[in-house]
Amino acid sequence: MTKAVASVSPDISLISAEQQTEMSGQVVVPYSPFSARVRAMIVVITALTGLVSPLSANMYYPSIQQVRDDLHATQSSVTWTVTSYIIAMAVFPLIWSNLADQFGRKPVYALSMLVYTCGSIGCALSQSLAALIASRVVQSAGASAVQGAGAGTISDIYPREQRGTALGIYYLGPLLGPCLGPLIGGYIGQSAGWRWVFWVLAIWGGTMLLLAVFVLPETHRRLVAKSHTIEMVNIPLPLSLKSNNPLLDIGTIRYPVVALTMLHFAMIFGAYFTNATGLSLAFENIYGLSQGTSGVCFLPSGVGCIIGSVTGGHITDVLLRRRSLELQAKAKYMFEAGLPAGSSRVPAETRLGAMWVGTGLFLCAFIASGWILEYQVALAGFLTVQFFIGAGMAFTFQCLGGYLIDVFPTSSARITGVQNFWRSAWAATIVQLYPTMVESIGWGWSYLIIFFITLGSSALIQIVVYRGGVLRQRYGPAGPSSI
Repeated sequence: MTKAVASVSPDISLISAEQQTEMSGQVVVPYSPFSARVRAMIVVITALTGLVSPLSANMYYPSIQQVRDDLHATQSSVTWTVTSYIIAMAVFPLIWSNLADQFGRKPVYALSMLVYTCGSIGCALSQSLAALIASRVVQSAGASAVQGAGAGTISDIYPREQRGTALGIYYLGPLLGPCLGPLIGGYIGQSAGWRWVFWVLAIWGGTMLLLAVFVLPETHRRLVAKSHTIEMVNIPLPLSLKSNNPLLDIGTIRYPVVALTMLHFAMIFGAYFTNATGLSLAFENIYGLSQGTSGVCFLPSGVGCIIGSVTGGHITDVLLRRRSLELQAKAKYMFEAGLPAGSSRVPAETRLGAMWVGTGLFLCAFIASGWILEYQVALAGFLTVQFFIGAGMAFTFQCLGGYLIDVFPTSSARITGVQNFWRSAWAATIVQLYPTMVESIGWGWSYLIIFFITLGSSALIQIVVYRGGVLRQRYGPAGPSSI
């Protein structure tokens, strides 16, 4: 009977500190030593730093035609200033994420912002296309650090039942980039020229560097545990030189649940990034808008991202808490009936329960966007579907990102770096092919091809939703794991 009692103990990670104290009658060691106000500040700084990467990509889009004319480049060659940025964004987070898990978050934030600021200055001073492409690689290398380290920071300071909401707020930074970038970049490029786009980004990077050095505290749980009393869960072990290898991280694709999750991540992001890349061209060539006005038209997508991110994060937390209560009630009933009680730990796949809403919304809006451009429907209709593209993408990202962190809680930065690698690699490929597709077969058919590719991944991810637990038990990782 003792064994049965032990097995019905609730999933402590899904119970607040106040409830734990009430249950045990004694003070409970906190998950994080930081107050609610300090944690909120950390999330804000992390989100603002996370804004750097997408802002740098999207502020540049409205000025591509200027750059082409100023540097006497062709349309296909100037596209490499975008592709090189995405390729670097795929590779470097793997390195930064390993450093963040090994040496802490704070030094990674500081060093990466220094690299980013130098790259932005290089872009502003470039006198040739080759120099601009090289500087964009350096810029992306610095900007991409937060892609993995940011999620690791959130995992450091928030327990599982609060993590979805916190991730929703954090993702506002990265997701606002596609909205604010073209808006700000459009008017700066139109009034001051494309070089000033990069000078503004250099100033932003310098500001984030100062915040990282003088304001942001270290949050890495292993390092924090040396000076504070915290709950000893999700404490990553120090990495050896052999295990601190980005190639090993990429190797997590051998797990079926990881492979299918990464596939869906990549297809959704590739479709979203392709759409964002083509918007400037569509606004100016199809609808005849100025560079500045084109930037304003990115707002609906950004607003959709905000709503999708916040809503998705909150809903995944609600699903987790609801499932926890159901399992605990079932365990209590089994115990009182004298029957063996199973585990009351909530499966990580619970976070994927509502993902179909976001993915379905995204796919419907995406295919509508392509045919609206094909038949040059009124601008109002096009902007409406952009809102739903942003909302659906952000909602889906919340579910997938939270799921991977739940599966790899002690390697949250590294697994986020891995998913960034796969999605950015696909985005770089499809973005490079996209202009040729539009020129050859038109907007509608280009979007239709990408739609069906993404629809395939949407079908395959259902295997994880309904059989993910079984797949993890059979093929790994079986429980909360480290890479």
